[in-house]
Amino acid sequence: MKEFLKKNWFVAAVAVIFLGITIFFVYDQNKDALPGKTARGSGVLYSFDGQDYTADDYYDQLYVSGGEDAAFVVLQRKVLDTVAKTTDEMENEAKALAQQYISYYAQYYGDYAETYLEQQAEALGYENFTQYLLYSNKAEILDREYVKAHSELWSAFAEKYNPRIVSHALIQMEDVNNPTEEELAKLEEAKKAWESGEYTFADFAKKYSDDAGSAVNGGKIGYLDTNSYNTYVKEFVDNGLKPAAGETTEWFTSTYGYHIIMVDSVASDDCLEEVACLESFFKMYENIEKAAMWDKMTELGVKFNSEELETSVKEALGVNADGKVEVKPAEETEAE
Repeated sequence: MKEFLKKNWFVAAVAVIFLGITIFFVYDQNKDALPGKTARGSGVLYSFDGQDYTADDYYDQLYVSGGEDAAFVVLQRKVLDTVAKTTDEMENEAKALAQQYISYYAQYYGDYAETYLEQQAEALGYENFTQYLLYSNKAEILDREYVKAHSELWSAFAEKYNPRIVSHALIQMEDVNNPTEEELAKLEEAKKAWESGEYTFADFAKKYSDDAGSAVNGGKIGYLDTNSYNTYVKEFVDNGLKPAAGETTEWFTSTYGYHIIMVDSVASDDCLEEVACLESFFKMYENIEKAAMWDKMTELGVKFNSEELETSVKEALGVNADGKVEVKPAEETEAE
């Protein structure tokens, strides 16, 4: 049932990846026609954590004509490697996710989908698409660290979007307006079982919920907020946003049948573990990722020996005259 409730989540997630890849693809195809910037010899481009990174390091990994944009990709990767050490688990997760993307797009583009993804990952300076996803995961870790360290940002976000982690149970019906006797009997049985107080919500969902995908996990659906109307059906979001942490909704209906929702948590640490929470956060604070990267670079003491590269990086990250990336809600930035 989770798959039914979540509308086109996978398409949306893939679209984000493809948007980023396409932007860099356009750049790569046109870079030779643009004024290029190149580093000469083996001069040190930047240093941090007691190590210098030279032009040779940069050339070994990327196109020579890639300019500062490409050098910045290498720098980002070096910074992210300090955030999270690559583990076997992370690599396996990246491989599995890469196969999901490839399988999905292969339905429409055949074998070319894999070739395209691999080529564009390489154009970005990664060995393959799996490595690109691995570093995307590390970037999420960095972003979480930044948000957790800035509680004032979370407070404003929570007030606006009402974030929470939820679980649910479903008694599925073919036609909720004309349920069969069997469906009604199962609904009554489930209601009595829940009202008896004999079950935790997780145990109740495992035994009674018709949403096989979430029932095995105690009914856990995951992240929900006011941005979730593009992900879940309206009735689900409307009701799921009402209870406080630890409370449940009344039974309610959607086109899928009867639901009951438990709010597991509204804590920032729990919500931020969900990718959907970060995505929602980025809608409010569009430059969070840039601020997180610059803060980490500053913490690591990155020093640029190329003035051109330093200027390029600071412009890309939106570093102001005070040496900071100012974080404001998107609407405030647009108003200015």
